[in-house]
Amino acid sequence: MSSALNLFNANRPKEGAALLPGNRFFVRRIAIEGENAEAEVNLALETLSPFPLEQMLVGFVLSEDGKQALAYAAHRRRFTPEESFAWPDDCQVMPEFVALCGIKPEKSGIVVHRGDERLTALAWKEGDALPAAIIVAELADATEESIAQEAADRAELPKEFSRQVVTGLLTGELRDANLALKVQNDANEFVIQKRHLDAADIRDTDFLALRRKKERTNLLLWNVVRLGAAVIILSFVLEVVGLGISWRTRDLAAGNSQRRPLVTEIEAAQGIVGKIVELGVKRPLPLEMLSIANDHRPPTIDFQRMNCKSNTVIEIEGRTSNAGDITVFEHSMAALPEVASVVNRDIRARETSTTFTTAITFKADALRKAIQQPKQ
Repeated sequence: MSSALNLFNANRPKEGAALLPGNRFFVRRIAIEGENAEAEVNLALETLSPFPLEQMLVGFVLSEDGKQALAYAAHRRRFTPEESFAWPDDCQVMPEFVALCGIKPEKSGIVVHRGDERLTALAWKEGDALPAAIIVAELADATEESIAQEAADRAELPKEFSRQVVTGLLTGELRDANLALKVQNDANEFVIQKRHLDAADIRDTDFLALRRKKERTNLLLWNVVRLGAAVIILSFVLEVVGLGISWRTRDLAAGNSQRRPLVTEIEAAQGIVGKIVELGVKRPLPLEMLSIANDHRPPTIDFQRMNCKSNTVIEIEGRTSNAGDITVFEHSMAALPEVASVVNRDIRARETSTTFTTAITFKADALRKAIQQPKQ
């Protein structure tokens, strides 16, 4: 049951941050010179704090360029066990004045936040990425003017400085795994990157490491559950698609069976049409070929017999009283565009006539085109 609750909690919307009263913390701005900001912050706090760090709740935030750190620490006894147990496990715990670090005056000045119970003043020097000093006091113990002057004195601001007063609830929101802190209804934000969230949290490193481990475990379990749900949904979708395909296949098969006689009739008709077309294209044209030959026959030549050898070749046996007209007939036919070749053979001369056989080969396409054109 606990694992199921953890799995649910790992994926519900999380609170951005638990913001604690700022007057319980000791705060200093520290210059960072190396790559290990945490070590430099701890070393500086050991020098400044009257208590060992083991007895302290410590955290810090970095400027955008990583050259400055705003470090804060409080003795563990400043918080009762009841207060510590009330801190949420799934968000960052830090002092509330961190949420005001996004409000910067254009030049050196003071930003004062008036809350329901406390006044918080942040002293800024022109060009700084983090406030130079932070003062927090109860409403009964200070005014906006006095706390602003105290912050200005601690930061060593010039006598003339600007003062800006803001009001509203201090909030934190997780956005793309980064923490955005601000005053409610104010556009200015102080954003802590994901990789720096644990450093900003005041709780022990052992607790933070255990929390990260739990988050990774819960995330893994959640991904397994999502994967299982996706597999179940995909299986259901595939089953529905399979049923739809099966139903469609049966419907098409039934339709094909019903239309089979019509398809058979259409196929038979297409076969007949094909045969007609083939017959029209390939059938011999003996009379047409003979007509063309007769149109170019010299008057002295008589055709005795005609034999159609194929759809493009005919043999004509003829007789003439003038043997020279056989050559004239050959040349006349050979000059036609419809004729591929003309061959004379078996030329036999008798007393008053000459017989011969002429084989004429036509061009099929040209022949059919010629017979489709009307004679002039």
